[in-house]
Amino acid sequence: MEKFRLGFTAFVTNALKILLGLVLITAFGAVAVYTKDFDISSVITIAVYLITFFGGLYLVKNKNMSSRNKMIIIIVWGAILRILWMLNADTMPQSDFHTMYVSGQELLKGNNSAFIGTGYLGRFPHLVPMAVYMAFMIKMFTHNIIAMKIVNLLLGLWCIYLMYRIIAEVFDSEKYGLIGAILTATFPPLITYVGVLVTENIAIPFYMLSIYIFIRCIKKKSSPWLFFVSGLALGIGNLFRMVAVVTLVAMGMFIVIYTREKWRTKIVNLVAIVIAFQLITVGTGLILIKAGVTDTLLTNGTEPNITSILKGTNIQSGGRWNPEDAAIPEKYHFNRQEIIKACDKIIYDRLTETPKSVLAKFYLEKYVMQWSEGTASGMYWTELNMKPDQMIVYFNNGGLGIFQLVFAVIMLFTVIGLFNRKRTREGNGLINLFYMMFCGYGITYLITETQGRYAYIVAWIFIIMAMSGLERIKNGKVY
Repeated sequence: MEKFRLGFTAFVTNALKILLGLVLITAFGAVAVYTKDFDISSVITIAVYLITFFGGLYLVKNKNMSSRNKMIIIIVWGAILRILWMLNADTMPQSDFHTMYVSGQELLKGNNSAFIGTGYLGRFPHLVPMAVYMAFMIKMFTHNIIAMKIVNLLLGLWCIYLMYRIIAEVFDSEKYGLIGAILTATFPPLITYVGVLVTENIAIPFYMLSIYIFIRCIKKKSSPWLFFVSGLALGIGNLFRMVAVVTLVAMGMFIVIYTREKWRTKIVNLVAIVIAFQLITVGTGLILIKAGVTDTLLTNGTEPNITSILKGTNIQSGGRWNPEDAAIPEKYHFNRQEIIKACDKIIYDRLTETPKSVLAKFYLEKYVMQWSEGTASGMYWTELNMKPDQMIVYFNNGGLGIFQLVFAVIMLFTVIGLFNRKRTREGNGLINLFYMMFCGYGITYLITETQGRYAYIVAWIFIIMAMSGLERIKNGKVY
């Protein structure tokens, strides 16, 4: 097993050196593209990161201050930045999230037509939990959009603390945990999305909590019950961004490949996580059906999942949503078998009739564009349909370029970290969990429909991976 473990690790890290290297090149290239002008947003963004750099340096090196007090300062700094960002932009629910918001309002009136049959949420029931959450917030708060933004803020601050704990465990270093917390406090996607009502803002902290518990279980060789708790947390996160099965698979692979327990113990721990995960996903769906909110499980919409794969193969749209593919379900009157049959044929024709060179170029561009955008489209979603009086300072000229530069530097450290044998082969091996996660999501988004926002759910793992690069440089080596 040891020989396989080392071979598998070498294969993954060597492949990622190429794949993440391409993302790195594209990320740095995008800095010039996004830096359209040097304006007030440039000055503000540069000032924020200079304060963060020198303030963070002081905190990390200060031996007279406890880690607790340092974390309080970091979280307060993260809160200040997020509050200022929310005050700067009066964002409202957009696109699918506007549909969810309106559907939530209608649900409170007793109208659940959007949640059943061929209603929008009936077609895409993975969006139902967010719509129900919005309905709850609408019922509880007069200024419900502000209330939801405050929830985003609090969950974002929790992410800072969770990152501190995760990195401290992975690298066995509180100092690295503090550095990771500083990066999380100022990480472009986590700032730019804080005022946007997207599902990821709720899902991410539960993904992180699950991974933290999982890492503790691995290190402490805990009982299956704690693995069960990890699965519950991941299941809750999955309710709001239903791609957590990729993380679940990465956890399972880590248990099988990297833990040195007996096979019986490995199987029991893996089963505990899977059962807990399914309990939340299936159980919540059954509760919502029983309550009369919807008429289908969260994973079984009237529009089959293959339509997402269909959109992902559309070269003209870059693998994104497009009206041509979106019209297929209605064209076949939502007959599930007919839709699947039609999608299968179109996908087959696209993959077999398109020249291989064109396909290769398409998938390469699709991959690098998915992962190289510094805010994971957070800037786009913040300023989407924004009226002049709804935003004080626009950051899509100079400020966006600075955000992109910060992300590119993090990616540079991420790539350097791939050469850190101490972490991948000789240490506790926990960094490999995040490499497998990235591989899983990378493959998923190559196959399915893509958009910049989809990277947001796991963009924070680049911070953890970058810490490995920092450790490599600290040891006097770059590659």
